[in-house]
Amino acid sequence: MTLTLNIFVAFLIALGLSIGLFLVSGRHEARAAGALESAEAALATVRDPSERGKADAAARGWESSLVPVLRVLSMRNGAVESSLLRATAIRLSLSRRLLPVALFSAILGVVAGFLHRDRARDLVLYSSVTFSYLGKVLALSAVAFGAFVALSPFAPPLWSLYPAIGAAAVGTATYVGNLPPKL
Repeated sequence: MTLTLNIFVAFLIALGLSIGLFLVSGRHEARAAGALESAEAALATVRDPSERGKADAAARGWESSLVPVLRVLSMRNGAVESSLLRATAIRLSLSRRLLPVALFSAILGVVAGFLHRDRARDLVLYSSVTFSYLGKVLALSAVAFGAFVALSPFAPPLWSLYPAIGAAAVGTATYVGNLPPKL
């Protein structure tokens, strides 16, 4: 439980630092426009026009849902804030499309971990509490990174979600596979 809270706090710190660095730096309009251009370029990579339209409609839905959050964070409602809100909504919409792949990868990680546990149960190899803990750290860190990429308009590009999904699957497999055999 403590590890989960620590990773969540680290995620909040990373999100706060990205927004804080934006506020401290001088050219707000240029950086906000760059974040919006990056998000719209990611939206343009969706090949099927009907799927692109669905993603854009979902982004508009996220945008209307995030307006109250914007009012809490900023008292003004200018072009910078609206472009950051639009960039975040587009990133959320595109990241949400990867949830089935992420869930499938996590299930594959659990199955691979159970296969490893069978070998530990038959005393072919030993389970390691250290590797189990490291797998949990890897999986939770990958999930926190994925949430950071989806929620921050200044985060790394959206393609970095694919390695995060893979790291979460490997971490899940390591965690489940190295639990003690008596569980």
